Amino acid sequence: MLINAGNLAGTTYLLYFLTDVLHRGDPDGSLLILTLVYLVCCAATGHLGGVVSDALGRRRDLIAVAGALQGAAAALLAAAPTWPSALAGAVLLGAGYGAFLSVDQALVTDVLPDRRSRARDLGVVNAAQNVPLAFGVAWVVLTYFGGYRTLYAVSA
Repeated sequence: MLINAGNLAGTTYLLYFLTDVLHRGDPDGSLLILTLVYLVCCAATGHLGGVVSDALGRRRDLIAVAGALQGAAAALLAAAPTWPSALAGAVLLGAGYGAFLSVDQALVTDVLPDRRSRARDLGVVNAAQNVPLAFGVAWVVLTYFGGYRTLYAVSA
């Protein structure tokens, strides 16, 4: 849940961060660049994470590394909110989330009790984790506790 929350904080409010904090002249274009960097890194480590997890037979270690990468991305944006930091953060966040996704789904399906309802159960877990975090917790932090730097610090 915490890794999903960190990813949501890092991506959901990124356009507003680019506009309000970094004052990018073309925030939409900047968001596109960051999204592409994030996606490339996410895809690369998504594949690599699955291969490494299957080879080692260990999933927890990779989830810890994935969480650390995402935490580093958020900490970087909180500590040094600049365009180069945003680019580096996109690399770290994408790499961390890709590795997490490749391992998380395997880990969750390993512990679900009924093989026949796994798809439904995964959908319920996803909705239960992400919807309240993106619109509840992040909104409260942004509104009452100091803005984007605080959001990224809490996310880290």
